[in-house]
Amino acid sequence: MLDSLYFLSDKRFVLCIAVVLIILTVLSLKTATIKKKKSSLIMAGYKLIYTDQKTDFKEKNVEYGKILHSEKYDIQGKPDYIFKKVVSNDIVPFELKSGSIGDKDYPHKGDLLQLASYFIIIEDVYGVRPKFGKLVYKDYMFIVKNTKSIRKEVLKTVDSMRSMMKNGKGSANPSFANCRYCVCRGTVCEYCKKE
Repeated sequence: MLDSLYFLSDKRFVLCIAVVLIILTVLSLKTATIKKKKSSLIMAGYKLIYTDQKTDFKEKNVEYGKILHSEKYDIQGKPDYIFKKVVSNDIVPFELKSGSIGDKDYPHKGDLLQLASYFIIIEDVYGVRPKFGKLVYKDYMFIVKNTKSIRKEVLKTVDSMRSMMKNGKGSANPSFANCRYCVCRGTVCEYCKKE
């Protein structure tokens, strides 16, 4: 009888361990879409394949300053850097910003959409969908995942801009959430005058 109690408790122990491991695995898979870290341009295991930076010394197999154009979405841009993983086809765009982000936990919305537009352009030009990109400020950088929602936001913004150019009318959508990190807040914006 005592042996069967030990057997039962062993099964319960193994079951508890299995449940804890499953919970930890699920939690580790639910990582943030945007992570804030200290600024760094180091990309170990990657090689440079594109740069918008002007230089006298040109490396072989690196594109310099070419405008990348997505035929499918009719958008174009020039990311500061694109790195390719040495052992696979993974591609990572880098966008450098001259300003600081300070204690803000989120990048400027325009900067975020700029990086996300490079996700779309790179997929069309290189045939590889970037998993993430880096938005690098002087003091911090943001590692941004290439999600459906951020791509959808870019395409919605592009459509809105095209409509505004076509009919000459645009509409503002001022709110605390939309304006809190805007560079125009408290300066030139008529919706958010300096307090």
